[in-house]
Amino acid sequence: MPAKDTERTDPVPPLPQERVSDYVRVSDRAYLHAGHQRVCMVYATRTGSMVAVPEEDGRRLARGTLEGIGPELLDGLREIEAVVPVVTGGQGELDTVLDRQRAASADLGSPRYVLLPTTYCNMGCSYCGQQHTRGRLSGRHRDAVARRVLAGIERETTRTVTVSWFGAEPMIGYPMILDLSARFTAAAQDRGVGYISRMVTNGTLLTPEKLRVLRQECHVTRYDITLDGPARIHDAHRPLRNGRRSFDRITRLLLEALQDDALADVGFVLRTNIDVANADWVTEYLDTMAELGFVDGRVFFNLAPVYSWGNDVSRIELDRRHYAQREVEWMRHMHELGLHFVALPTEPEHVLCAAVSQSVEIHSSSGAMFSCSEYPLVPQEEATGGLGSIETIPVHAIRPLGPFDDWHDAVAAGETPCHTCYFFPVCGGACPKQWREGNTPCPPYKFTLQERFDLVAEMNGLTPAPC
Repeated sequence: MPAKDTERTDPVPPLPQERVSDYVRVSDRAYLHAGHQRVCMVYATRTGSMVAVPEEDGRRLARGTLEGIGPELLDGLREIEAVVPVVTGGQGELDTVLDRQRAASADLGSPRYVLLPTTYCNMGCSYCGQQHTRGRLSGRHRDAVARRVLAGIERETTRTVTVSWFGAEPMIGYPMILDLSARFTAAAQDRGVGYISRMVTNGTLLTPEKLRVLRQECHVTRYDITLDGPARIHDAHRPLRNGRRSFDRITRLLLEALQDDALADVGFVLRTNIDVANADWVTEYLDTMAELGFVDGRVFFNLAPVYSWGNDVSRIELDRRHYAQREVEWMRHMHELGLHFVALPTEPEHVLCAAVSQSVEIHSSSGAMFSCSEYPLVPQEEATGGLGSIETIPVHAIRPLGPFDDWHDAVAAGETPCHTCYFFPVCGGACPKQWREGNTPCPPYKFTLQERFDLVAEMNGLTPAPC
C-alpha cells in the first residue's frame, strides 16, 4: 500500500524548561565592581537573596529571557530561585510559595508561646492601643499557663520550644517569669528539647543582675527594647507614669550589658516607633547612639512607623510613602555611622506571625488565649474572650482556629493585592489584621526598592556606574 502524502511542517521547537521567576527584580541602575566591571543588582524574593550580575545579564533577566546567560551564572540563579522550572498543570509560583508557608505554619515541631505575665505597664505611650490595669494574677491562671506550655514541651513532635515574654510590661511580672521559666527549662532539659526565650520590654525595670539571672536561669537571649529618639524626645514620647525619665537609664544598662561576659550571646533589637512627633529627631538619635557606643554586632536598629493598634493614630501617623523615603535616608546614615540594620529581607517569610499558625499561642494576662499579638489588653478584643479561656481549653489540644488562620487561602483567592506582589515571599502579607481592617500594611521597602538597591550596593563597595 502506498504511503499517504503528508504536509511538511517546520519542526516545533521544544518548550522551555526554565524561566525567570516572577519574584525577581533587577536594579534600574548599573554599578561598578572593582572600579570597572558594570553590574546590576538582582533581588530574588523566593529566597530573599540579592546578587550582583554582569549588566548585560541583568538586562536579560529584566526582560525575562535566559538566552545568552552562561551556565555558571545560570547555576547560581537556579540556586537562589531567580530561575525556576516551568511547571505545567496549573501550579503557579504563588502556589509554590503559599504551599511552603502553609507547611511552615502547620509544623507543630517548634511551638511558640507568647506570655503576658502582667496587665500593667509603667509607661503611658500615646500611640499604644492597650489598656493597662494594676492587679495580681491568680495562682490558678499561672498554673493554667504552665500546663499549656509544659504539654507543648512534652508533645512527641516537639523539637524546640520558644517562650516570648510580652506586655504590658513583662518585667512587672518578674517573679512569675522566674517561676514559670524554672518549670519550662527543667522540662525541656528532661525531654531533650531545645529551649529559646526572648523578651519585649521597655527596659526600664531591667538591671545588670536581672539580665544575668534572665540569661542563666530563664535562657533569655534576645531583647526588643524601644527607644523613640534622643533623650529629651524619647522621654516625652514614651513617658513613665511616675514622671521620671528613662532614656539615660536604658542606654547605660545596655552599654553595661554589652561589656558583660556573662551576656556575651545576648542580642538587642532597638526599635524606634516613628510618627509626626519624633520623625525630625531620628537622625540626631542615631548620632547619639553611635557616639554612646552602640556600634556593635549584637545590636540591631529597627525603625518602624506608628500605626493603629486598636486605636486611632490618624493624627500622628506618617504617610507610608513619605515614611519609606525618609527611612532610606536614615538607613544610609546608619551605614555611615556603622550601626547595624536590615535594608531588605534576607530570607523568605516562613510563618508570617502568630495569627497564621496554630503552633503559636498568645496567653493574655486577662486569662484569654489569642492568636494575634495586637489583641491582648485591647478592650474591644478582650471583651470577646479571644479564642477561649486558657483554663478551659483542653491542655493537649492545639490552639483553636483564630480569625486569620485562613490567611494563605485568602491570599490565593485574591483577597488582597499580595497575590500579585513580587515581595510576597519575603513579606508574607505583612499583617492580615490590618488588611481586614481596611488598612494597607505594605512594608516601606515596597515603595523604595531602587533606593535600597543603591544602598545595598554602597554597603558592598559598589559605586554608581556612569550612564
